[in-house]
Amino acid sequence: MIENLLDLTIATQAVLRFAVRTEPLQARLPAPWQVSPDPAGVSKGANLAVTFNDALLNQDAAGIPTADAVSRYIGFAVPARHPETEEEAGFNFRILTAHPRAVPGKYKTSRLGTVLREFYAKGNDMSATVTDHFRFRDPGGGSVELQLQYRRGLPVRVVSQGNVRSATDPSILRIYKIHELLDIVRSVPQNIDRVMSYQFRNTISEFSDLFDGTERLVSVTIVPWYVRQVYGPGAT
Repeated sequence: MIENLLDLTIATQAVLRFAVRTEPLQARLPAPWQVSPDPAGVSKGANLAVTFNDALLNQDAAGIPTADAVSRYIGFAVPARHPETEEEAGFNFRILTAHPRAVPGKYKTSRLGTVLREFYAKGNDMSATVTDHFRFRDPGGGSVELQLQYRRGLPVRVVSQGNVRSATDPSILRIYKIHELLDIVRSVPQNIDRVMSYQFRNTISEFSDLFDGTERLVSVTIVPWYVRQVYGPGAT
């Protein structure tokens, strides 16, 4: 398959991975895709990723800033597997964005609201403590909010590639090629915990079946440096 460069993003992220009930996630996937929890590693058992994005620059394939060149948004995705082709992909089923030009978005899943982001880092010699507050509020008054404080660690540099599809239209395929720094500040499977305080709140009814009190936080990953090239399938 020939791949065409579509766009590029430079950003910072905080990624929460949860283990939630399978049924409401499966209901968000198109047939015959199946929910496929992380099989191993720092997020073993997680089946829902909630990513808080602060996009510093979005460019098109020609390197020109896009209409939503700077944006803040929250992405919701399910790791899934196709039982016949064995393809593995993350399925984006909702984006909550502050940028009106990002609606309906590349996955046709975006909703518009307002975003508040407060970020503060305090360093002492070689150590640092970070306080992060990120809140999306929709026009109806519902919100998704993260309040997090953690001790910064030594990040790992990672290069990866993966497929991302849209739960609204599974024919939409975006191939992510990512170069990033990862700071795992909490991992239940690997007994890592540098989180000093944490609170995640949801009052948007769309997500009430996911965050019903039975969800478990599996990991928290800070991505202080994130460079992503996105490709799409071209002519063969």
